[in-house]
Amino acid sequence: MRIATLGISHETNTFSIVPATYEEFEKKEIKRKNEIISHFENSNYTIAGYIEASKKFNFELIPLMYANTGPIGTITKDAYDRLSTEMLDMLRNDGPWDGVLIANHGAAVSDEFPDMDADFTKKVREIVGEETPVGITLDMHANISKDTVKNTDICIVWRTCPHLDAKVRGFKCASLIFKAIKKEISPTQFIEAPPLLVNIVKQFTGQEPMKGLVKECIDENLLDGVLDTSISEGYPYADVIEMGMSWITITDNNPKLAERISKKLSKQAWEKREELNKPVPGIDEALQIAKNIYMGPKPKGKENFVPNDGEALEDTKKSEHSHLGPIVLMDVGDNIGGGSAADSTHILRRAREMKITNYLQSLYDPDVVKECILAGEGSKISISVGGKTDQMHGKPIILSGTVEKIHDGKYEEHRPNHGGFRFFDDGKRIKFETNDGMTILITSKRSGNTAREQMYSMGIYPENYKIIIAKGVSSPRPAYQPIAGKIILVNSPGVTTSDLTFFEYKNIRQNMFPFDKNAKYLS
Repeated sequence: MRIATLGISHETNTFSIVPATYEEFEKKEIKRKNEIISHFENSNYTIAGYIEASKKFNFELIPLMYANTGPIGTITKDAYDRLSTEMLDMLRNDGPWDGVLIANHGAAVSDEFPDMDADFTKKVREIVGEETPVGITLDMHANISKDTVKNTDICIVWRTCPHLDAKVRGFKCASLIFKAIKKEISPTQFIEAPPLLVNIVKQFTGQEPMKGLVKECIDENLLDGVLDTSISEGYPYADVIEMGMSWITITDNNPKLAERISKKLSKQAWEKREELNKPVPGIDEALQIAKNIYMGPKPKGKENFVPNDGEALEDTKKSEHSHLGPIVLMDVGDNIGGGSAADSTHILRRAREMKITNYLQSLYDPDVVKECILAGEGSKISISVGGKTDQMHGKPIILSGTVEKIHDGKYEEHRPNHGGFRFFDDGKRIKFETNDGMTILITSKRSGNTAREQMYSMGIYPENYKIIIAKGVSSPRPAYQPIAGKIILVNSPGVTTSDLTFFEYKNIRQNMFPFDKNAKYLS
């Protein structure tokens, strides 16, 4: 039994001015043939699940090509044409196939195809034919269309945010494709996509309301005849018609049951639409909370002071004044995992004005990295860093301090992390200690804060800091929640801000909550 695997994984922020060119994919990763196996086999990513299934069920997994780049702007026509042509030629020329396993993200937009994933799966189907089972495993932030579901036999979505089950869900997809090839099952899929968005700050599946919605989804998977159930949170920074939440049910040749379950789960979420879109604190409020904990008394008469939205503040340790772990502020507006610039200075500027010390964060600035390398380790210099990608993420900020360490930027993480990746590359990077008590990790590649090894490999021990800025919303949680005293989500400005009124949407559905507070859902 021969099953091919291939994929283009991209989360497209259509509001980003940084295009996803072919060169951007090359910088991140383009893997071919056996490179795919060696790169992913010991990871926790989707393809690792495919590999594990091939061993358990004794089928031959044939790796063709996989391309990925960090979430940035729209994929250029040149990039999609070059990547898809090479992959699809491999699929066409190296067959015949008993099945196909695709590893896409599910929120890809190209210059030519607003629903790139649908176009890609359509072309795969045209090559292998209607009788060859095709499976796809998608990120929980996928914007999934009916066409993508129609073009596949098995469409499975990760169920955790941050994403810790990519391998598990990849294995599930591969196992169902194997059973479909063996004629042990006859999969039937149904997708329901209500006019509903869940704000990025409410997408953590370890907390209500998403925690309950995921449980309801999993419970339906226990019914007889149900092969799988998926809930997709969607990706709000893509201005496309399929943007939003969706539910997919796969049954064993029971289309009515699949439809009933998907619609039932959608209705349950619709009833929680207000909870799914509650706001979180702004920069000043969040920094003041952190400062109060470590640097001053609690506000008088407010012994249990929390932000306006109590759920935005997660207590992992209960002491208000002991240093039982850093306060981790999630910089929502500069969420690299959502396609942001990685060089926002908004929080840093206010933290300095508030004279906050014992503070750690990263910034993307390749020019400053070069400047520091030229100065050399141990040099005391002043730099103008950050705020250079666009006009949304603040202005460059002048810092004076010491170039403590220069590093090539490559590191390997074996701890649990968002997406299950193993190998990371920040590009050339600098540990910069400011004269006013801050540690800044300056990178030459846009890098999120999804692995603590990012810091350890630089001789930085984040658990020793009082305040850490993590550029993300949910993706840094697996790395930082184990050491955090508190986690606070911050509604900061930027191309991934949680204040969606900042963006001008032109292509999404008109009857869409929360943009239309009077939106109706008639399933």
